[in-house]
Amino acid sequence: MQQNKRIYFFSILLFVITAYFSVGSFEYDEHTQVLEFGGMKLGIVDESTLSWEYAAKMRPSIQPLMVYCTHKILAVVGADNPFTVPFVLRLFAAALSLLSIHLLLKAFQDKFTGEKARWNFFLLSFFLWFSVYHAVRFSSENLSGRTFVIAFALFFLWKEKNLKQHFFIGLILGFSFLFRYQTGFLIAGFMAWMLFINKTKWRELFSIMLGILAVFALGVVIDYWFYNEWVLSTWEYFRQNIILDKASGFGRDPWYYYLVQIFNRGIPPFSLLYLLPVVLLFFKPKNVLLWIILPFLLLHFYIPHKELRFFFPLIGFIPLLIMESGEIIKEKWNILHSKFFKVANVLFWIHNFVFLAIISLKSADAQVPMYELIYNKYTEPTVIYYVEHNPYSRAREVYYYKRKNLEVRKVNSINEVKSLADTTVLFATINTEEAKQMDATQTLIYSALPNWLKHFNVFNWVERTKFWKVYQVDKKVEVNTK
Repeated sequence: MQQNKRIYFFSILLFVITAYFSVGSFEYDEHTQVLEFGGMKLGIVDESTLSWEYAAKMRPSIQPLMVYCTHKILAVVGADNPFTVPFVLRLFAAALSLLSIHLLLKAFQDKFTGEKARWNFFLLSFFLWFSVYHAVRFSSENLSGRTFVIAFALFFLWKEKNLKQHFFIGLILGFSFLFRYQTGFLIAGFMAWMLFINKTKWRELFSIMLGILAVFALGVVIDYWFYNEWVLSTWEYFRQNIILDKASGFGRDPWYYYLVQIFNRGIPPFSLLYLLPVVLLFFKPKNVLLWIILPFLLLHFYIPHKELRFFFPLIGFIPLLIMESGEIIKEKWNILHSKFFKVANVLFWIHNFVFLAIISLKSADAQVPMYELIYNKYTEPTVIYYVEHNPYSRAREVYYYKRKNLEVRKVNSINEVKSLADTTVLFATINTEEAKQMDATQTLIYSALPNWLKHFNVFNWVERTKFWKVYQVDKKVEVNTK
């Protein structure tokens, strides 16, 4: 019991640290469809700069509403800046993730006998490196997946459920769907298992459906607030991406794309641990995890446009999937106590904690610390010049992190950069030659590469590495034409 308390304490500390350092977003949708959308309702982002999904009225607006409300609440204490707000939202995501982990552990820890098995279940649940990283993301993938896990765990925790509890589970499933519509396939699989395997009564299923529909209706109201007209964004999302096939315009991939991506990015050979459990579940065709995950997998294998993040709603189930597959291996082959598996287990945890240490202290987007410095340091009218690479472009130009009086200007060459009266002038570059020119005459205010790291410049790797530098321009740039 004392050991479990220590795990909870360290996991909370780890999640808070990761939420603090993991600034920015993993994928651009996490920013453009959430912070920029919320910023528009706050009046800090112009509607004309939003991505095409806004005009198509196809995105659920619950997350922009949460951004809006968090800004308004923090404004009371004067902390509503575009860096504190995302941090608070990451803390919310971390708390939701920890709650889902806690409930899943409570619901299933007694299923696995032996101190070692339970210990592994706890470690996998709280300290899997990529799980911690995504647990603090205020992304639709994370929020939808974690709310689904909460509903799933409550279904098994409440042994003798009344209709009110079924309705409450339905409410949480509704929010899971509202955060990300593809979660509907997880919900459909879960309810199919309830009906055909668990033999859940019709009135209980109906109570769950009422809860889902109640939240769905709430989503329609929120969309009205956001889009300023009645709209069914669920239908628009389906129409744009499936009927009109606009999603394929962002790339088409073969069905096995996800298998390759998970294997490569999950750190081979340990990534097999995340692929094999689903295969092993076919030995137990009545297992609820198989019923939930299979429809979701088939949907994403079928849709031509594929991104690894589309699988992220399943991350919360990975510890349970691994434990379930371990039980199947014990039943079928009983080889887990071999020397090979003992050594593999040690190596797995070594690699896991190395990557965990790295991701818990690393920015999700390396440019956001640059935005924060400029935002906090330069409150007066400011122009930031660039030659080739726009420092405020992340697939689309970023407006949420900019002050209204910050102007970003492109110039053809560095010799066009000069100081201006009554305006602070900055210059941003990732070009090493431009940086050399600026180092000679201007003040460096930001470098994405820490100074201490430059002391380890073996084989002059620093000179060959592109990283952002920002200078304050106080006088004419002296251009070396040699």
